[in-house]
Amino acid sequence: MLACKGQSPMKVIFAYRIGQKMMGGKAMRVDQLAALAKAHLSERYSFEVALAPKGARPHACRRFVNACKDAIVIFHKSAAANLGPEFRASLKRAAAGICVDHLDIVAGPFEPGFIDVHIAASYESERSLHRGLAALDPTPGTQVRHLRHHADPRLKAASAPRGSFWLGYFGLPDNVVLPPALAEQAIVPGYDGKGDVSAFIARLSEANFHICTRDPSPVLTRGILSSKPFTKGFNAAVVGANVLVNRQVHDAEYYLGADYPYFVDSTDAAVIGEGVARAAAEFGSARWNNASTRMADVARQIAPTEVTAELDKILRLF
Repeated sequence: MLACKGQSPMKVIFAYRIGQKMMGGKAMRVDQLAALAKAHLSERYSFEVALAPKGARPHACRRFVNACKDAIVIFHKSAAANLGPEFRASLKRAAAGICVDHLDIVAGPFEPGFIDVHIAASYESERSLHRGLAALDPTPGTQVRHLRHHADPRLKAASAPRGSFWLGYFGLPDNVVLPPALAEQAIVPGYDGKGDVSAFIARLSEANFHICTRDPSPVLTRGILSSKPFTKGFNAAVVGANVLVNRQVHDAEYYLGADYPYFVDSTDAAVIGEGVARAAAEFGSARWNNASTRMADVARQIAPTEVTAELDKILRLF
């Protein structure tokens, strides 16, 4: 429902902890998501970003709890751990609803019933959270909801090269399997995931074939597998690049389809090298154009309107 005339929109607070302030995940899933939501959902809600203080700072914690009165609070990953059990209990009484956006970890566990909605940033994470919810929070009524990730809004749409094949990797060094011989041929800007990354973001447009090969994390929390959203694929889709990705990457087959032309079956160096060579040889061909069509469809699936529509469904639960 729209906010009635004379009635204030429901407040939504995206909360983070101080250690996340300069992290890329916080920039995208807190600051950027709040801005997207404000642009598309402001008729029903108001959106704020707030620091969740440490429990050792009781005055700051009380101010935070008071600011959250009758609001929906969405904690970024483990940010709620900062408050400590006493202030989490106070927040539970004050807020209209509490969500945790797990993103690429499994946050918690917290006190039973503290979380109303566990938000998954990927379909793989949604399935894992559903399977493991009883171990994480057995409270009746606790829900798991999917909120797809978005591409970085600073990217320039359809800006990748069109005339010839350009290979690139854009991300943290630990988040890729990239054979050294290919790294020497590729555009690989330095990146540490912190601070102002605008210059790095601009460089994603320099390549039209992005490496997205990685080994999925085996880390379990209470039996629940942590899962990363297909963000590199989403960013590539927006700039108009194709990707090389192994089938084990979470959600890649969901978004691209199992017959996407540039899937590889493993992260073996020879397999990755063959995949890149095949893509380079097929540049501009029907197979290449088929891959481009799939990537354009991915860009449509993670457009701001699609992301905020899912967020709206979550917020309507309260």
